[in-house]
Amino acid sequence: MNKAGILSGEAWFCVRQGGKAIRSGWIPAIGIADLRRHVQLRAGEIVEACLVNRMQDVAPRQFSKVFFNRARGLVGMEISFRGDTSRIAPTRMIAANLSFERALEQFLSRQDISLETFIAHGALRTISTTQCLLHGASRSGELELYRGSTLVIVTETDSRGMAKELANGVGHWMINNQSPEGAIPYKYWPSRGKVSPADNAIRNFLASWSLARWGRLNGSPDLKDAARRSLRFNLSRYFRPIGNGRGAIVESTGAKLGAAAVAGLAILENPDHQEFLDELSMLCSGINSLVDSERGFRTFFFPEERDGENWNFYSGEALLFWAEAMRHGLPAAPSLDLCVRTFERCRARHYRRRNPAFVPWHTQACASLHDQTGHREFVEFALEINDWLLPMQQWDGLPPDMQGRFYDPLRPEFGPPHAASTGAYLEGLAAATVLARKAGDQARISAYELVVNRGLRSLRQLQFRDEHDAFYVSRKQRVMGALRTEVYDNAIRVDSAAHALLAATRILRSEGGDRGN
Repeated sequence: MNKAGILSGEAWFCVRQGGKAIRSGWIPAIGIADLRRHVQLRAGEIVEACLVNRMQDVAPRQFSKVFFNRARGLVGMEISFRGDTSRIAPTRMIAANLSFERALEQFLSRQDISLETFIAHGALRTISTTQCLLHGASRSGELELYRGSTLVIVTETDSRGMAKELANGVGHWMINNQSPEGAIPYKYWPSRGKVSPADNAIRNFLASWSLARWGRLNGSPDLKDAARRSLRFNLSRYFRPIGNGRGAIVESTGAKLGAAAVAGLAILENPDHQEFLDELSMLCSGINSLVDSERGFRTFFFPEERDGENWNFYSGEALLFWAEAMRHGLPAAPSLDLCVRTFERCRARHYRRRNPAFVPWHTQACASLHDQTGHREFVEFALEINDWLLPMQQWDGLPPDMQGRFYDPLRPEFGPPHAASTGAYLEGLAAATVLARKAGDQARISAYELVVNRGLRSLRQLQFRDEHDAFYVSRKQRVMGALRTEVYDNAIRVDSAAHALLAATRILRSEGGDRGN
């Protein structure tokens, strides 16, 4: 390596069959044309290759300033201590869902040394490479990768096409992974090929809701059946009467306002909602019982000590449910006057302490209430809060595969970048775009459509779209169409898929001429 840090003469390869690693290692420099022959690549196999362009020394004390998530998968790392060296290629980190921190922890554990000892006597280097996939003897050519995937290139007029591809993929994943009883895995680890034992009722009901909406728009009997089974399974698992004609969604951690609201929305959206009218009525009565004269809503049925948590999410989910319950003429639905007073309380509290999590749910509630009342204040507030949200979408200065996500690095307390967050924000922005169209506000229409388009690019980038995105996955049927949490984190969660599907269907429905909720 010369003083500039340039290294020539090395490459990483990993031959895979059906996603499983067969043989791998570091080899001397070799041309792409010769690599297939050198690793004895056969038909049905692929090889991931990283050709080293540069290695750069990093002082161990500077670890966190160089080896952070944004760099994971773009650079690999070399760790050395007293003659023992571990070198991890960028694509290997993606395939193993391995963070820099975890890689260093594993090395220190094998060496049986402390971090302090390593900082004093160890060495680190970054590894920058050109990444590609080569197919076996039956195919020719190579595919260039960026952080272990292929880049989605956005065009300003392709929102509908991206939304349709996104929805088709998510719907396929949900149906393909649904059990006969109706359960859809809450969380799946592609690198391990295992389902997580974690669970979350709200996110499971989001899947029921999104499937029902996509089934209605798509007209697919399979989707409608999947939505029915998902809803029936989730209600049987979580719904409980809690007294005085009220019902709630009960988990081991308590009963949340948001869970009752999302379950209610899933029932209202389902074409077979008549089957679940008793649960719907009791859920509505339960939500009505959590009205608060100051905050708009309390957020927990129980335990009492958790009341107030997640207010930004749950208050909007509840207000949206109320609006849709009114639209459907549900007997237990609140009066318009109560909806308006509760909206005003939520608006006042948001102004006192703004949070982006508030925006998408309350925007959708405002859209529904405006449809039913024509009150201008709902439009004005929805457009105002979405204007405030827009700068949180990242674009310029970001790696191309990250462009379009939502994250404010100056306000990390708003939460990390996440596929589910991007999907949720797009739901609200799609509703805000419809309101801007109704208001004839061309400047906002243009601004929102651009942000929606870029957000769809981000979600499509996170989606397992084809065999190239899943080159390291052995159980491909468990991942195709699902969304990774981030470009450097391939964990799959059902709410990431559900929010993406809800956003895509709202975009497709509004562009198809339906301006309703």
